Amino acid sequence: MRESIGTISLLNFIFIYIFIVMAIIAGTISYYRAYRVNNVIVRAIEKYEGYNKLSAEAAEEGLVTLAYERINIDCAKNRKQYVDKTHYITGKLANSGTYKTDGYCVYRYENDTSFKTKSGSLATTDRYDTYEVVTYMSLNIPFLNNVLKMKTSAKTLRIYHFAD
Repeated sequence: MRESIGTISLLNFIFIYIFIVMAIIAGTISYYRAYRVNNVIVRAIEKYEGYNKLSAEAAEEGLVTLAYERINIDCAKNRKQYVDKTHYITGKLANSGTYKTDGYCVYRYENDTSFKTKSGSLATTDRYDTYEVVTYMSLNIPFLNNVLKMKTSAKTLRIYHFAD
């Protein structure tokens, strides 16, 4: 009798261990997919030098090939990026009209002055913009799907601002 109780508790430990390992693997794969989506959107923004109609279409084509699951999100209108302890720049939502259907947020940091000159002051002579893309990953677990929404973000390099 003692061995049968030991076998059942051992099987319970094995099942719990397998469940935890599978959950970690599923989370890792989902997180990897969210970063791939970020890279596709960032690449489109850099290719077309800003978030515009052409980059939105290229990002859409990339999202279709990656099978990105679009979830309902709420994007903040502004997002802060700290350059140092006292100075920050504010990014404005670039896809404010379509972020609910896009499933991602794009923030534009106008006149990004995060680079310093040789003298130590902030470089403000030319106007460069940067973009930050925020995507959300979710796991398809029935009860935890709405609870587990994790953000991943990626930034573009500085893009010269030609004109509006």
